[in-house]
Amino acid sequence: MPSQSKRFLGRLSSLKAFIIAPLVFLLLLGAVFAYSGLWPPMVVIESKSMQHADESSIGTIDTGDIVVVKKITSTNEVITYLDAVPTGHTTYGALGDVIVYYKSGMSKPIIHRAMCNLVYNTTGGGFDIPALANVPSSMWSVTGDEKRWWNVDGVLELYDIGYQKVTLSIDLTAMLDYMKSPNYGGTPHGGLITMGDYNWYEGADGTYMGKYDQKWISTVKEPVKDEWLVGKARGELPWFGLLKLYATGTAPSYTPRNSVVDLIASIAAIVLLPIILDIILDLMKRRGVHLFGKNKVKDEGSDKRDPPE
Repeated sequence: MPSQSKRFLGRLSSLKAFIIAPLVFLLLLGAVFAYSGLWPPMVVIESKSMQHADESSIGTIDTGDIVVVKKITSTNEVITYLDAVPTGHTTYGALGDVIVYYKSGMSKPIIHRAMCNLVYNTTGGGFDIPALANVPSSMWSVTGDEKRWWNVDGVLELYDIGYQKVTLSIDLTAMLDYMKSPNYGGTPHGGLITMGDYNWYEGADGTYMGKYDQKWISTVKEPVKDEWLVGKARGELPWFGLLKLYATGTAPSYTPRNSVVDLIASIAAIVLLPIILDIILDLMKRRGVHLFGKNKVKDEGSDKRDPPE
């Protein structure tokens, strides 16, 4: 019986790494959910619209990354790119917050950077953009209207935006005309202008031009409303979202090769490290070395009987 008990304990010891790991995972998932306020609390990045290069890097949002999303319900909870110019607030390698939003009719939510917040001016019929009052005058201009931050119409141009230093030309007139048209079915409103960090092109004159959602995505022709907001991105688990993309056959051809290599290396480390650690601890125990207690040294004279009187 003692030998059977020892064998059972030995097997249990060898399996404990595989028992502890799922428990730790569940605890971490619960903590992330409590922080996020959403279920699921994370999204897998399926495109390269937020990358800063063809290869992935920690600190930016790349294809195959998993990003935690913290629930928000108002644009007032978002620090836009323009808001962050005087403060330096940075997320994922550029100024401002990255948000997740979803509008009915979209195939899936979009995760892009909030560039600026427009407030519809019901009196003048244009947009107020208060953040412009706090950025350098050389950073922006208005075409087709007076240069001011309130009741703006025309085209707002922002210069040296993002990691690529693009020019972002936001056609406010087109958005206002769309929302004031008889076919719109609503009233004009303000909201967020959004853009993916990687969404730019080189113009005929060599200028890099930003491709913002409200012009380049057919289902988003107006500023992002409060009710479309899902949350803002917080944190990053690189590479592991590739497991889902490959399992579902949706991994794009432009998936960063270094992400695939890093994923394989990470999985190997997760599987092998607990086993190696358990073997090392077992060997140390056999040699009488105890990390979490005093080493037991046998007293050579402790088993000797006292001589008879």
